[in-house]
Amino acid sequence: MNEIPHIVSTFHILTLAEEATARYLSSILSPFGYHLHITKDFQESIQQIMTEQPSVLIISGQMQDDEGLALLQYLKTHRDYDELPVMFFSDGSEEQELRAFQIGAEDVCSLTTSEVAVRARLRVLLRIAGYRRRISNEKRRLEITVEQRTKELLEITVATVAALEKASELSDEETGEHMMRVAAYSACLAEEMGLDRAMVEKIRLYAPLHDVGKVGVRHEVLKKAGVLTNEEFDEMKQHTVFGYDLLTAAKADDVARNIALYHHERYDGSGYPYNLKKDEIPLEARIVAVADVFDALTTKRRYKEALPPKDALQITCVELGERFDPTVRQALINRFDQFVAIMQQTTGEE
Repeated sequence: MNEIPHIVSTFHILTLAEEATARYLSSILSPFGYHLHITKDFQESIQQIMTEQPSVLIISGQMQDDEGLALLQYLKTHRDYDELPVMFFSDGSEEQELRAFQIGAEDVCSLTTSEVAVRARLRVLLRIAGYRRRISNEKRRLEITVEQRTKELLEITVATVAALEKASELSDEETGEHMMRVAAYSACLAEEMGLDRAMVEKIRLYAPLHDVGKVGVRHEVLKKAGVLTNEEFDEMKQHTVFGYDLLTAAKADDVARNIALYHHERYDGSGYPYNLKKDEIPLEARIVAVADVFDALTTKRRYKEALPPKDALQITCVELGERFDPTVRQALINRFDQFVAIMQQTTGEE
């Protein structure tokens, strides 16, 4: 029976083998167009795998000191190489063949395997290599697509945030620099608390929107210099709900919506709009709450003078301490000098 014809490929076949096995493999494969790159030891094989990226690896089980099995073990336990198809050419013992399969060899042959079978099984491994390569390329293509879409969505989000920030500034001229400082303070606290980089950046991006709902509060209430009446204060408190609704309509991230809705909730349950307590309040809102209050205390308003930073720290962390998450308060204490630097940068004060 004639051997099934095959197409000579450009696949790179790396072979770790002692001289006798190398000669035998060359004799049965080279006449059929297979190009073998022979290596003689473990280190040379690793170097070739790293630089040449072979499609298939043939390993002889007759290397000294079980070097063939050692290489197989190394490859199948390293993520960078575990997808490389391996044909293990055993010494003929069942024990070694079983060991090779257990480690992860895709196929095992020996000198008793017919030449035709060796070539046929090698072609199967080459097809496997081709499939894995295509899967890897498709995976990378999808990753690039996801990265591009994520970037596009981020750009849209940033544009939306900028527009909402501007709307908030127009409703209250005191809000612009306040938003900048609250963003910087909040990111600083998040970093100190060990939040991952993605969450820190989300908080930095969305913290300026904490008061965006003020666009829904009447101008005369926002601008009132004196103490608000109970009715006016009830209206002012609605800015949290207005902000949440506005950001929901804009399909904003949950982090943005949580900050807008919950930044006036207090750790002891004394806040608004829902009198939530402790971990009922999303962490991002607990962080922005501290940043917001610290900035309010250290900023001059129509109805009050600015407090020195140390006085604001005392009030936030001690006098009003029970109202805020103790972990966030500690982060403020740890980063106090950085808060002062941020305040000086945005206000020009020394």
